[in-house]
Amino acid sequence: MNKIKILIADDVKETRDIVKKIIEFEEDFEIVGEALDGEDAIEKIKRLKPDVVLMDINMPVLNGLEATERITSQFKEVIVIIMSVQGESEYLRKAMFYGAKEYIIKPFNYDTLVNTIKLTYDRYKSRKGSDIDLRDGKVITFFSSKGGVGKTTLAVNTAIELSKNKKVLLMDLDLMFGDISIFVDAVDAKTILDVVDEDNIESLSSVKSYLYNYNKNLDIMFAPKKPEASEYISREIVEKILNTLKKQYDVVVVDTGVNFSEVTLYILDICDYILFISNMDLASLKNTKLGLQVMRSLGYDKNKVKVVINRFKTDYGIGKKEAEEVFKESVFLTIADDEKTVINSINTGKPFIEGSKFLKSKIEKSIETLCRQLEI
Repeated sequence: MNKIKILIADDVKETRDIVKKIIEFEEDFEIVGEALDGEDAIEKIKRLKPDVVLMDINMPVLNGLEATERITSQFKEVIVIIMSVQGESEYLRKAMFYGAKEYIIKPFNYDTLVNTIKLTYDRYKSRKGSDIDLRDGKVITFFSSKGGVGKTTLAVNTAIELSKNKKVLLMDLDLMFGDISIFVDAVDAKTILDVVDEDNIESLSSVKSYLYNYNKNLDIMFAPKKPEASEYISREIVEKILNTLKKQYDVVVVDTGVNFSEVTLYILDICDYILFISNMDLASLKNTKLGLQVMRSLGYDKNKVKVVINRFKTDYGIGKKEAEEVFKESVFLTIADDEKTVINSINTGKPFIEGSKFLKSKIEKSIETLCRQLEI
């Protein structure tokens, strides 16, 4: 196996020495150089050709964020992992906006640094590996960068619509605040946490026993009932569950959290389509624009990321054309605004797509159009 070549970019010698001592214990790692600032890092990348750059944010001459932006633009094969004492989510979002693939908080210990490097490298350098290839069936992810935009509503009803002629698995991977169980009136059903607690991940029959059978073609895996339980659901667990189940379904529909957690990033990486859900209010448009920039920094193209505007109507003073100007790319689809139908559906636990066959609501027709245009 080829070693992972690492360049350390930090203006503090003590930090570089600590990182070197940690990395030297790993046979799979090789330190190819050190840089004292962002400019120095860029020059050394040209000559040393590292796989991974461990980049401090606060450096003289050229700071880590600006250097990261230039590196990910000029050297697309290089993975940048940001190091910083700032642990707030805003810094994580900013780092990813500039093109970083991961973020690590100082001070870090041996396991944190080593595992971060290995997992990030595997994620971005080994996408062609069979361990994350879910091509047996299409994987569709519903994502948003702002809560309350109707992402879960669309995910649930899309999965049900697709199940009319395909075998579908719906996974609620909003691990802290997932509420698909409420949408289908199954709050007492088993969840992904039960699979973990009872250590039944390896066997197909065991994992399937924790799924909620909504209809003959649709199974659902629910999120944990309590937010604190999310810490027990790792990326590795989600990957094992998907690898165990994937051959059983034509389509896997995933509802993610409003975050870029390790689990969410894994799902975004391996899925075929990301339906990026937004609304027409300015806050949603702003967060969607930032989220799309992160998607581009992660290497996702326009064929994979599809913007969907939910609750669409022009009464807000913003039309589809204006939204496209904000995003700098076209809108894949608009979903009709039908608040009464949606709220009644959620409150009764009866998805609206199951409504009358003869008198369809505007939003039912929108979901049908969405499924047709995905061509799956």
